[in-house]
Amino acid sequence: MEAHKWLNRMPDRLKSITKEPNELRSIRNIYGADIERRKRELIAAVTAQPPRSMQTLIRLHEDLLFLRAFPGEAQTLQLALHALEQMETWFSKTPRTDRTELEDSGAVGSTSRYVFPFPIAQWLVRRAAGEVEIDWRNYDNCSRLDLPLRAFARITERDGFDSGEYTTREWVDIARRRDVQTDLQWMIEALNTATGFDADQLWTAAEPPIVWDLKGSRWSVTHNALPAKPYVMRRTMRRPARDPARHIATPLKHIRTLAPRQARKVIDVTRAALTARCREVVSISYANPNEVHWCDLGQGAALAVIGAAPRYRMSIEANYGYLLLSNGVPIGYGGVTALFRQANTGINIFDPFRGSEAAFLWVEMLRAFQTLFGVRRFIINGYQFGEGNAEAIRSGAYWFYYRLGFRPVSPTLNKQAAREASRLAKPGAQRSSVATLKALALGDLVLDLPGFSEEGHFDETLLPQLGARAAAMLAAEPLASRAAAEQRLAEKLAAALGVRSMKNWPAAERRAFAMLAPAVSIVPDLANWNRAERQSVVAMMRKKGHAQESDFARAATKNPRFFRALVQELISESP
Repeated sequence: MEAHKWLNRMPDRLKSITKEPNELRSIRNIYGADIERRKRELIAAVTAQPPRSMQTLIRLHEDLLFLRAFPGEAQTLQLALHALEQMETWFSKTPRTDRTELEDSGAVGSTSRYVFPFPIAQWLVRRAAGEVEIDWRNYDNCSRLDLPLRAFARITERDGFDSGEYTTREWVDIARRRDVQTDLQWMIEALNTATGFDADQLWTAAEPPIVWDLKGSRWSVTHNALPAKPYVMRRTMRRPARDPARHIATPLKHIRTLAPRQARKVIDVTRAALTARCREVVSISYANPNEVHWCDLGQGAALAVIGAAPRYRMSIEANYGYLLLSNGVPIGYGGVTALFRQANTGINIFDPFRGSEAAFLWVEMLRAFQTLFGVRRFIINGYQFGEGNAEAIRSGAYWFYYRLGFRPVSPTLNKQAAREASRLAKPGAQRSSVATLKALALGDLVLDLPGFSEEGHFDETLLPQLGARAAAMLAAEPLASRAAAEQRLAEKLAAALGVRSMKNWPAAERRAFAMLAPAVSIVPDLANWNRAERQSVVAMMRKKGHAQESDFARAATKNPRFFRALVQELISESP
């Protein structure tokens, strides 16, 4: 039913509803026929008489997005969608000075400014070419762009470019193709077509800021979503299982790997959801369209787990980003890194969707990670719940994880947390102080699933040492080329592991084996292991080159002797 019809049917006492701006917020996550009717009355009222305050409009925008993601009835959803279509007009009617409050929010009509990595700059030019530009006004040292500009300049141009007669900005004005919409589009397309250099590295060194004008943009937070037909209507917000750890250990059945065409659509929505909000996850910036796992969490909720492109994978870790959705609307994001039998992760719910079923969805997400990677321990680093993160301190994120069974690794912090939890359980207890939350955030939290043993833990603080030891292994080879030294190590390692020939292996598996060789070679006595153990290490290394890195993550869990030996070697060399 159209908004004006609802307004005409409203009793007089409801026509002043804009004086009660918090009411929709207070009932948006409650369901039932009467509540849905009240939601529609509230939406119809603000549609007929939009708020003039930017703060009220921002709050309304968040509430409408929530109702789109978690609708209770189809009529409510349609009214929310109709109101979202009006948001840009309503924002534009506020005083210009107030509109700065929208910056970097990703809302339609706003602007976002950020130093985006090269693949995101490429993506923006492909998907939103006329909306993005180099943020010249906020580029403190634009001469940094001279290196990438010179890289694709032709020889006949260089007398002018190298002369010093022109500033970087003036040269771009001279050299830019006239059929492109922006300086950014010209530079990205030129870098994409030139050869003989690493465009990604040149762009990273230049660090050009980008400004994204989201006026009318389909990629704005207001409009960005995957198609959701049919929408799933809610009757309640779900709660997590009483025993989260045992539930997480139960495999999630509804997981499938998307075909590349579908995967690219998910990657598009994911990148837009983060980029518009000036956020970044490496494996999403460098996403692999051959590895997007779609996990159905029920009631219209879903999780997209996105692997990194093979070139940008880590060594012994498997790195992923994820997007959490409800009815196709992005509601949260984060990353998860699998290492042996553990995974480092965390959850970030976008502001409009606070007060939903985050605890339930988090438990289901961990089920998905456990199913995909075979891990038995989850680790949350301190930043996720407060270390150097003021927002996490304000939200009390520590207790979100604690209530679901996560506990401090440190015995001292464990005792402190238990005392504070006991205090909070008492009637009338005040929330934890900032000082307490900062103290608790000085160590990791872990959740162990049934059957986990400490022998399955790999101390992440050893990873820098692993890199240094791998560098030393390469340095010991008397070859000028690092690539040649890596290949020499791979040949030696193959002999030690009993590999007769790699000629019939797929090229990606040969590259993966060579890439891992310096790290695996740290373990000194591999040649003395039994045949099954050596073959298991070889199989794990080859799987690093598979289209889906989850194959490697699962294989890593089946190589306990290797990871324990690696840890012992790294510990023995610790200062």
